[in-house]
Amino acid sequence: MALLSIGTLINISMMIILCIGFTFTYMMEGFLNFSQVSYASMGALVSFYLTRIIGLNPYFTWPFSALVGGMIGLMLYIGVVRPIKRNGGSQEITLTLVFLVIAQVIPSFAYIFNYWAHYALGTPTQGYNLRAYDFNWNGFSGISIMSVVSCVTLVVMLHYFLRKTRTGISLRATSENEGLAATIGVNTFRAHCTSWFIAGALSALAGSIITINRGMGVSGPDDSLIINVMSGAVFGGLYSIYGAILGGIFVAVAQDILKNLLYAVFGLPVLKWQSLMPLGLLLTVLTIFPNGISGGYGQIFQGIRRLVSKTVKFFENKSL
Repeated sequence: MALLSIGTLINISMMIILCIGFTFTYMMEGFLNFSQVSYASMGALVSFYLTRIIGLNPYFTWPFSALVGGMIGLMLYIGVVRPIKRNGGSQEITLTLVFLVIAQVIPSFAYIFNYWAHYALGTPTQGYNLRAYDFNWNGFSGISIMSVVSCVTLVVMLHYFLRKTRTGISLRATSENEGLAATIGVNTFRAHCTSWFIAGALSALAGSIITINRGMGVSGPDDSLIINVMSGAVFGGLYSIYGAILGGIFVAVAQDILKNLLYAVFGLPVLKWQSLMPLGLLLTVLTIFPNGISGGYGQIFQGIRRLVSKTVKFFENKSL
């Protein structure tokens, strides 16, 4: 049995996208956004109905899903986060609790829309699944190709955005020290709005990927998904976008390898314990990497890299 599969590559792409969005919110606002994964249900809803009603290719619906997710994130910042921050108090605790509630509320809007679509458009549904609309290329499913290509493209674009554009640099400056950024003329409000739009767009895009890959219920992704995303974000370090990429890869690979290994050892009964894997993974990550690989252990890894670099240079000089 292969430890890694095409399904693992899709999961890696999806986890990287979700972990980056989760990390964006934490970097800018300093709280855990438990509703981050809930935006995925909105992306799935948009892709499903644009495909079923208008007849668009499901991949052509991805920009619309991202736009809707981005607008949801933007509205939540302007309508919820900003007012709470203005009122002071225990902002991190308040925001965490508020967004825990929002995570439960967002699926309700999906139920309301589906009820309307059932009677107004004649499109009843028990969930969002577009696998039948996918294509195949040389034996590979379209989603296995498009998810990886989209993930790589997004990572490259985000790298360029954060390093080379004025808005991206202002976003980084705001996340590091908002007060200082404001004194040097950075529009911190725009930076916050941009980060929330990006986070929402990424989550909705992940929802569209899930819809084609394995489908999603009307109530949104499984509860275990937010735990996996938190595990990846914590592992990568909650203040590092590049750490979020590594964290997403780690969680997706570790989960698939663990599942396959446990199945090989214990057989079918392991399926009953499958729901415990995300919790076990999160506890392991929090115990071993409390500051992420960009924190304390990250410094160790950097020291190892410097040692290796010096060793290579030493032998190069000797050979000369």
